[in-house]
Amino acid sequence: AIESAAQQGGHDIDVAFVPGRADATQDHTDAASFAALEPTADGFRNYFAMGNSRSPAEMLIEKAVLLNLTVPEMTALVGGMRALDANAGQSKHGVFTDQPGTLSNDFFVNLIDLSVVWNRSTSDEAVYEGRDRATNMLKWTATPADLIFGSNSELRAIAEFYAADDAEGQFVQDFVSAWTKVMTLDRFDLM
Repeated sequence: AIESAAQQGGHDIDVAFVPGRADATQDHTDAASFAALEPTADGFRNYFAMGNSRSPAEMLIEKAVLLNLTVPEMTALVGGMRALDANAGQSKHGVFTDQPGTLSNDFFVNLIDLSVVWNRSTSDEAVYEGRDRATNMLKWTATPADLIFGSNSELRAIAEFYAADDAEGQFVQDFVSAWTKVMTLDRFDLM
């Protein structure tokens, strides 16, 4: 799926895949017991349940640390997930692209676009609205887990790098690298 999404964006990449993890079948799994492990937040998929005591941005950073991601890896992974339209519940928050499902740097380009002004939504305090500065027309919606990449100085610097006209290829490579890292974190047999 990622290779296809990258190809739609004009990038020919290979995503490493290692089959395995056949250590448990459905018959050996008590699915009901996993309910207690359901996440209450996942900034990579723009999911944040009510009742959390910390902000979506803090929860995103915590998840990145748990996944052993560097700051650039976290940034590339979030930007790619938004471009791929991989939010929980098909939410459009943070999907700053006219071509959802295409792996591109659109998330970063549109995040730092100075023609867009961001304000908290009047209908949902957990959401921000990005409106065209000249027309006041709604262009995008976002959560704090999206806008942290424009407001935090370190994350903003990486976002600006990925938003550059000549950085999309580097972004795609970095996304694939971060994706592969996360997908193989529990594969101790590969080390």
